[in-house]
Amino acid sequence: MFTVNPSLVNDKCSTKNEPTDASALIDGNNKNSKTIRCRHCQSLVFEAKKAVLLKGEPRELREMSVGGEKGKFKEKTELWWFTDNEFLFDTVGWQTVDGVKSLMCGDCEFGPFGWRTNDNKRFYVAVERMLYK
Repeated sequence: MFTVNPSLVNDKCSTKNEPTDASALIDGNNKNSKTIRCRHCQSLVFEAKKAVLLKGEPRELREMSVGGEKGKFKEKTELWWFTDNEFLFDTVGWQTVDGVKSLMCGDCEFGPFGWRTNDNKRFYVAVERMLYK
């Protein structure tokens, strides 16, 4: 694990999906117009213009926590930042949570904030679980 700047860690951040106006976060090519960050430690997940907004692929994700398994409930999510190139991530971690290959913050291990397919070729980051700058 990398060193996380303690002044940026928000221990009171939401562990749930937060309503997000995705139309304010995309450019003309349907890509993220802002950086996408971990809402817990603000580590960079995607630079701007790296992921495509995708609606569909509904999936239930456990409530977020450090380590990803402490959440008490699951939420259905179907609005995603999508990529099929794992090298576009700046910081990401992987962990199996409830049988799902889950995406976590690579620095603070907060998540799950997304999932990847079993063949490890498609990656989905939940729009409503991230911080934008």
